[in-house]
Amino acid sequence: MNLRHFGAARSGPLTAISSGRASRAGSELGIPGGARAIVATVVIAIAIGVLAAISELWVLVAAAAVVAIGLLSLGPAMVPVFQVCLVAILAGYAFLGRGVAHLGVPPVYVGEAVLGIGLIAIVVSLDRVRWRPAHFAILAFVAWGAIRTIPYVGTYGIDALRDAVIWGYAVFAIAVSVTVRAEHFDVIIRIYRRLVPIFVFWVPVAAVVSVVFADALPRAPGSEVPIVVFKGGDMGVHLAGVGAFMILGLGGSAAVGLREAMIWAGWLLSVVVAGAVNRGGLLAASMVATTVLFIRATARWFVLVFVGLFLVAVVGLADPQIDLGFSRRISLDQIVTNVTSIFDSHAEEDLQGTKTWRLRWWNTIIGYTVGGPYFWDGKGYGINLADDDGFQLLADHSLRAPHNGHIEILARSGVPGLTLWILLQVVFAATLLRAAARARAADLQHWVAIVGWIFAYWLAALVNASFDVYLEGPQGGIWFWSVIGLGIAAATAIDGLTSEASPSRRPLPATAAAGPD
Repeated sequence: MNLRHFGAARSGPLTAISSGRASRAGSELGIPGGARAIVATVVIAIAIGVLAAISELWVLVAAAAVVAIGLLSLGPAMVPVFQVCLVAILAGYAFLGRGVAHLGVPPVYVGEAVLGIGLIAIVVSLDRVRWRPAHFAILAFVAWGAIRTIPYVGTYGIDALRDAVIWGYAVFAIAVSVTVRAEHFDVIIRIYRRLVPIFVFWVPVAAVVSVVFADALPRAPGSEVPIVVFKGGDMGVHLAGVGAFMILGLGGSAAVGLREAMIWAGWLLSVVVAGAVNRGGLLAASMVATTVLFIRATARWFVLVFVGLFLVAVVGLADPQIDLGFSRRISLDQIVTNVTSIFDSHAEEDLQGTKTWRLRWWNTIIGYTVGGPYFWDGKGYGINLADDDGFQLLADHSLRAPHNGHIEILARSGVPGLTLWILLQVVFAATLLRAAARARAADLQHWVAIVGWIFAYWLAALVNASFDVYLEGPQGGIWFWSVIGLGIAAATAIDGLTSEASPSRRPLPATAAAGPD
């Protein structure tokens, strides 16, 4: 993929200012350029040595600052670098899951590295940002999260920063929203379209590979996590995105043919696999139904229903029972059990047990926040909630979150934090719906489809976050916030297109502009 697709580099004011000031300062002092570089290197080395004596965390901060200053000198050229890096890690997270998240040098992994590049992309793009209400909602949520994190960094160190990614990854939303323009969406759609057929048939393969060949799979250096990790909930979110993409006609073919039918067959098979493993994934994938709010694609729904009924008939007659080593088998009965367990309190004991455990923990959190001493500030970021709340299940104490991102925000940020979180989601939904309405009024049906695709992806992520540790990890959190950023960028693009098409914005003919004689 060519970098120029994502925006051309242009000389930025930061580059000129920084180089100009450094040059003048050196000239005034009479220090040669090479000597200045040596002096600067020595000063930085001494500073890092002093910080190392205080804390390893400060060494990381100082090193990151040095790298950031160097990259800032590249100016707007960092924007396409960020976009290409983001596309690469999003594809890796979607296909391989948590295994990709462990690539890097602890405690700085590939996701954090791209986040740093994203921050630089924001800085060099500030001169052309069009701020929207969704931006301010994000910044308010981030500000409160920072207030509830910074006091605990000294006590919990890296753990505080790791817990804080639930709001910290919002950087990706800002970065995507300010760097993606209308012309970029064609590239994004083309890339996604090429990956769709591969992904729908990869999901069942990933389920088998991650279990049967788990011991043989390679690991990232210093990590015990295999490169392929299958999570039904995460896959369910992407399957919702793929389903919405196809139904809304973004798949590239105007007519419904064999290729699309094959994609739907792979999609349904993948939903069965993800849904059998995780009921949250099944519910997330079902968010594809929200596409009816945007475009009534009757023919494509017909193909999906037809292929679905055919597969149900075949599976029902064959009644396969596939045991991949999970506590739940991949079968039609397991799908039915997972669905009924959501609503039936007398469901299968294993499913009901996990449901009861989660509900007890969630009610405990609601008790000490909404109706208790942590109403305003929560317990902050860094503390192990499973240990502190008395719901730890693992001997190594690695369980930290209550398997519900919304409840975790309540536990750590208090009622104000949850309120800001809900406000953010409401503002973003309103942004998308308004953009879709404007695009429909201007007969920009392609843009209506894009907004519908983003809406389904966003809602599926929120659903999965209600059942699993999703927003708290890079493979889910970076995807979620990137989708929000893409939605804001789409709304901005639609505003620009509809404003240009508005008769009130068109220049008057010369005779009319001159007025009566």
